[in-house]
Amino acid sequence: MSRVGVYKVDITPPLGIDFIGYHRPSGVRSIHERIYTTAFVFEKGEQKTIIVSIDNIGMLIEDTNCIRDQIAEELNMSKEQIMVVFTHTHSGPATVSEKPLVSAYKTMLIHQSVKAAVHAHNQLRDSEVGWNVTMGEIGVNRRERSPNGTMQMGMNLDGVVDKRIGVLAIKDKDTKKYSGVIVFCTAHPNVLMSESECLSADYPGMTREILERTLECPVIIVQGAAGNVNAKYRGSMKALRSMAHVLSGHVLTMIPMIQYSPLSKLQMSSNTLSMKLKDIPDPEGIDEMARTAEAQWGVNTSKWHNACLELYKANKTQLSVNLEIQLFQLNEGSFSGIPMEPFSETALAIKDAREDELTFFGGYTNGYLGYLPIKEEYPLGGYEVLLNPVVYGPITSLWMPPVERTADQVVEIVLDLYK
Repeated sequence: MSRVGVYKVDITPPLGIDFIGYHRPSGVRSIHERIYTTAFVFEKGEQKTIIVSIDNIGMLIEDTNCIRDQIAEELNMSKEQIMVVFTHTHSGPATVSEKPLVSAYKTMLIHQSVKAAVHAHNQLRDSEVGWNVTMGEIGVNRRERSPNGTMQMGMNLDGVVDKRIGVLAIKDKDTKKYSGVIVFCTAHPNVLMSESECLSADYPGMTREILERTLECPVIIVQGAAGNVNAKYRGSMKALRSMAHVLSGHVLTMIPMIQYSPLSKLQMSSNTLSMKLKDIPDPEGIDEMARTAEAQWGVNTSKWHNACLELYKANKTQLSVNLEIQLFQLNEGSFSGIPMEPFSETALAIKDAREDELTFFGGYTNGYLGYLPIKEEYPLGGYEVLLNPVVYGPITSLWMPPVERTADQVVEIVLDLYK
């Protein structure tokens, strides 16, 4: 038995809801495009796995687990066989807030995501799948060295980028028509910036629209290790179109060359790392981190400052967080992910270790915690290494950066999961 089911559900929020990604006080003023959650169910014999893609910057792990738990209950399967990925659009709705509108929207989003999985399961059809991969220029390393030797947001043309663009295409066995396509790529969906007040799935959304019109099937974009990679074109609708045209062009060039076969290998597995965080510094160090974040990002750091000060006074300076690492394998291709924003070097290390171009790795998987830099970047500092916990720690509970060796540990665990 080799079956796949696909279903897409609208999750567009009402106007006025808060944005997440860039601070825009007005909230959503208009809708550039509607946003969706799409589920892919894969079944081979007794094996069954589900991938759910959501147009959102990334929900908290606890909320994402709520989706996975409900799907597992509805379909009588294990949560570990369900993967939720987020497109990471920076022009989507907030899901963490005490505001009634945000709370109501989150409830609807969870319901619709479960609905998508159940309906996809009800539409399982005999199917064939095929993979392909190419190289494309859609991202640019954003960690630019400042005059004082530290890292700042910018454009580093010599920096590392995972340039692979992968495609997993599914066809109905009988009709030979496309029933779904999954695209793997690496570039922050932050083309539209704080000047935009319209809801958008960013370049994954526009790319999806182009591909769905052409292929006449649901399409999802799975984000890679984009923690240090911005979109190549940014800041306007013209830039958004450029990103979508380049990415969709690569996909449509690859599609005709794909060879299809029944599901011969299907596996979803996961492991949990007790991820150690850097120690809470002394009060002077806490003050310095807070001042730096306020100066560079204009954010109110009082919640983070007060929480870290309390942890220091209580002698709770050594913290850790459980990090789920999940691997999806289908025939000759695979994708592994974590609920963080890893650097491209990590994805390439996994690919090189396996000597396999169809070995994809990314973030924004099963929730969101913060950034995962490689150890070589820690001495250089910058937002991704040092300041992100100050900005988002009160929301995600990642109060300090992970210790330097964490990315290497993730690589080791992913490679063990393949074994």
